[in-house]
Amino acid sequence: MDRIGNFSNAWQKFIQDPHVAHAVYSMTILDGRTGSILFEHAKDVGLPPASSLKTITAAAALHYLGANYTYETLLQYSGKIDTVTGFLDGYIYIVGSGDPSLGSWRYDESITADSIVKKWIETIKKAGIRKCRGIIGDTSRWNNTKTMIIDGWTWNDIGHWYGTGHSALNWRENEFTIEIQPGSSINTSAHIIAIKNPPPRLKIINELMTSSLEGEVSLYFSVDGSNVGYLRGIVPLDASPNFNVHCAVPDSAVYAAHELTQELRINGIYVKQEARAGSSENEKLSLLNIHQSPPLSKLIEQFLRISINMYGEVFVKTIAHRTGKSSLLDAPLKILPSYVHTLLDIENSLDGIAITDGSGLSRSNRLSTYALARILFTVQKQPWFDNAYYEAFPTINGLRMKSGTLMNTIAYAGYIKEHSFVFSFMINNYHDETAPNMRKKIWNMLDALK
Repeated sequence: MDRIGNFSNAWQKFIQDPHVAHAVYSMTILDGRTGSILFEHAKDVGLPPASSLKTITAAAALHYLGANYTYETLLQYSGKIDTVTGFLDGYIYIVGSGDPSLGSWRYDESITADSIVKKWIETIKKAGIRKCRGIIGDTSRWNNTKTMIIDGWTWNDIGHWYGTGHSALNWRENEFTIEIQPGSSINTSAHIIAIKNPPPRLKIINELMTSSLEGEVSLYFSVDGSNVGYLRGIVPLDASPNFNVHCAVPDSAVYAAHELTQELRINGIYVKQEARAGSSENEKLSLLNIHQSPPLSKLIEQFLRISINMYGEVFVKTIAHRTGKSSLLDAPLKILPSYVHTLLDIENSLDGIAITDGSGLSRSNRLSTYALARILFTVQKQPWFDNAYYEAFPTINGLRMKSGTLMNTIAYAGYIKEHSFVFSFMINNYHDETAPNMRKKIWNMLDALK
């Protein structure tokens, strides 16, 4: 029996599992050479694609920006420097252009946050600056928009690292870490041991409890816009010594400016005011330094393999800013649908499709497995496909595919080049089963295609 025949048998076994009895599931397999349908089930049903949507965002970024595109972050200053006293009668600006990797630890050591700050301090000293009025995180390149959160993301998500906001000036992937220790017994308070790279002026109210159960810890920001975060959830009594939670930063521009301010003071440079976000639009600026990000192809690799949601939202905003195809605020609703329509180039190509972000975290997204498989098939013709796109896909259970997970939702989309298969799978509303166990069942089914 051929592989599609084997898969059909595996599919029948999968859908008879009692844990998917109340689920909606869809599968499309295309011939990678011709695009013809080799297998389909409910191929036109719109389902939440979760992070498999990132495959479209990555393709759109490569299409509109190019594999070698880099972000530039400028270090500039206003005013004049007194050559005798070293006093800068003005401000130092960190002018962002959206770089999601600025200060990230995922790339070369030379572009980590510590290395960048060290380079900036050396540049400031070399310019003769010994004192200044303050450091400003500048988002003017993106119309002075502050940290943006996507409509449709849940309140529980936006306090986590994977739900962090984004702006023209991002720093350390807009996240920080809280180390936690359980209490001495069940139903006692858990304790905050340390906070790594804390954002400035953030007050954290600890409401954590110790439990015998596994649970989730979340940081909830105050709805009144104040810098207050509530740390809520349960910490297992037998939690590991390095138990920690990665949290979202409320204002990424201030986050970057604050770290530079603190390090300048440690290095003997007087900074009068505390860090803030602002605009240099009406200022005459002098250049101190230009920092360039890794090329887009390297960012796409981290985006797809680590599944960093913030990167996807930045890519969509960057496309909007560079092409003028939409405003920054409308970008999540317009950029990817427009790209999909252009790519598929067929009538009613957007029927059944609703895309509201660039990462797949929104529960409002709807996509059919057929549409996603057609997109993956079509981009094979692009010059950036092999080196920048396909190679960025993670290898999961021996297959090149991007995964996606939300509550009771799992998706996979990718390629099996050796057999010329392009596929997309989605399931929503499986029940009474853990996500790891459901993934294993899906992998067992997909094994028939190897």
